[in-house]
Amino acid sequence: MKATLLSILLFLGLFFSASAQAFRSQLVLGINASQIDGDALAGYNKPGLLAGALVGYPVSDLVTLQSGLVYSEKGSRYGENDPLLLIWRLNYLEMPIQARVKTFKNIYFSGGLSVNYLITAKSDFGAGFAPSRAGLKDVDLCYTLGAAYQPFDRTAFQVRLTEGFATASQWQYFRNRSVSFAMLINLNGE
Repeated sequence: MKATLLSILLFLGLFFSASAQAFRSQLVLGINASQIDGDALAGYNKPGLLAGALVGYPVSDLVTLQSGLVYSEKGSRYGENDPLLLIWRLNYLEMPIQARVKTFKNIYFSGGLSVNYLITAKSDFGAGFAPSRAGLKDVDLCYTLGAAYQPFDRTAFQVRLTEGFATASQWQYFRNRSVSFAMLINLNGE
């Protein structure tokens, strides 16, 4: 936990000093629709918050390298046709490392890796929520793919897929997957 706090403080220091450099900073605010492969439930039925900040370094007029810290609520929830009563609430701190490529005037594509640190985990099997971190891995390595449309100078809207490379559980197949819809607010420049 100390390492996580230190990472957050270091990132925030870099984030606020980035405006004086060639770096570009963005705020991220949106929602996740998530599911877990391997939990016997189908569909992206678990909504969750997505909020954080990204810092990018433009390497050319078309390509920007980005990283940041993003709080992400993920998990799984039964649907109408699922036979089980089960809800997973997983809270992650994501650190994406990605490239953003401008392909058209207002359209960007992004892709890369994300190191996701599990903050808390709770589950409800019908008797109320209880902590359920046992057996879950602290770190989930994921890939991300996204597309963004920027209709205004400082605001873009993004759709992003995040999916784990491997199981997030030590005991069973349990792979996180989420689709997020977010607003990106540019704090300094395009």
